[in-house]
Amino acid sequence: MAKPSGFGAFTIMWAGQLLSALGTRMTNFALSIWVWQHTGSATAMALMMFCGFGSTVLFSPLAGSLVDRLSRKVSIIISEIGSIAVTFILLALFLADSTQLWHLYLVNVLTGALLAIQGPAIGATIALMMERGKFLRANAMMWSVKSLPVIFAPALAATLLSLTGIEAILLLDGLTYVAAIVTVLVVHIPRVPGGDREKSSFWQDCVFGFRYIVERPPLLAVQVVLFSISLLAAFAWALIVPLVLARTMGDEGTLGLVQSIGAVGGVLGGTMLAFMRPPRRKMLVVLGAILVFSIVGRILYGVGDGLIAWAAAMFFVELTIPFIDGLAQTIWQEKVDPAVQGRVFAARNFFENLSVPIGFAAAGPLVDKVLEPAMRGDTALADAFGWLVGTGPGSGIGLLFVAVGVLGAGVGVAGLLSRNVREVETLVPDHEPEPGPLDRQPALAD
Repeated sequence: MAKPSGFGAFTIMWAGQLLSALGTRMTNFALSIWVWQHTGSATAMALMMFCGFGSTVLFSPLAGSLVDRLSRKVSIIISEIGSIAVTFILLALFLADSTQLWHLYLVNVLTGALLAIQGPAIGATIALMMERGKFLRANAMMWSVKSLPVIFAPALAATLLSLTGIEAILLLDGLTYVAAIVTVLVVHIPRVPGGDREKSSFWQDCVFGFRYIVERPPLLAVQVVLFSISLLAAFAWALIVPLVLARTMGDEGTLGLVQSIGAVGGVLGGTMLAFMRPPRRKMLVVLGAILVFSIVGRILYGVGDGLIAWAAAMFFVELTIPFIDGLAQTIWQEKVDPAVQGRVFAARNFFENLSVPIGFAAAGPLVDKVLEPAMRGDTALADAFGWLVGTGPGSGIGLLFVAVGVLGAGVGVAGLLSRNVREVETLVPDHEPEPGPLDRQPALAD
């Protein structure tokens, strides 16, 4: 019996990834609660995230080489099996009541390394499984894997924590990885036609993706824009929760509602992207979304002083991200030869994840040591911007959001003014697939 192929096969695999992401989100929520209960330290929680993103950055060059040397199916399964092993080791530690904080840091390092493999592997798989005109729909579906679990995972995890304990959540998470593996095994994922035509060492492969981007100025310019907006987003991402809590005197209900409305925006954005006709000038839409993200999503969040403003800002932030990420990813999938997409996408993964620890590391001290004290005292900064963001608790965070929004809008305008960015789709030719449908090449099948 022939395995499902094409869009139907991708949908099966997507369902497995969605289920796996739900389990992972539940685990992350439960572990965050455990860390807070045992340490009461925001630094400890931030360090956990730093370990995860930092590990992805460090392992991305190696992962790209592995993805292109192995089949896409094997690469994805390796990452899922590794995740199962890590999850069940953590489960054993909790069952033995011997879990320590450093165990969780190590778990996040291992998980980050596995994500360094999975991300490029799935992105490169889309170009093999889908017709060119359906890349955008597939990317939108993968975005929903990030956004949908945000709506349901915290409530499900909280319910399980109250009824059973963290062990049940870890067991469920492990089983979702098993389900994800099954969905990959039952579908047909073609191999790259002809394989890589260049003979190179493993270490040459590690730098190949970076060299590929640098040698193509339009792609490099696009990557600079995407890294810049990702870095600015990371600055604000670390402070979304503190701003609301500071300005509402710790009202968790308002914070939860703001986050839920934002998640709805993400789901709506992904749905719109999935069913829209691919625009002729995708990069112009990306740049327009960056402007909305920055002006409405960041500046409004910074100057806002209530539920309506914050919820509206978060709604537009989450609404625009699928358009930025999904359309940009589609451009790269159309331009880059599938034979080298693992390495190129891993290089992109490196820069995108690098922005997060940089933003996280800088945002906290900048607010705590500089902006918050300055906005609450008789200073030139408070005199200049107090009318805009106030001078009470959270005003320094609000000012940072405004600055991030202004700089983000500048990135969008700079992209519009740059021919390399604005016209990347015409300056870089599409990769043309080899003649003949992949599914007619049984020797290259799974």
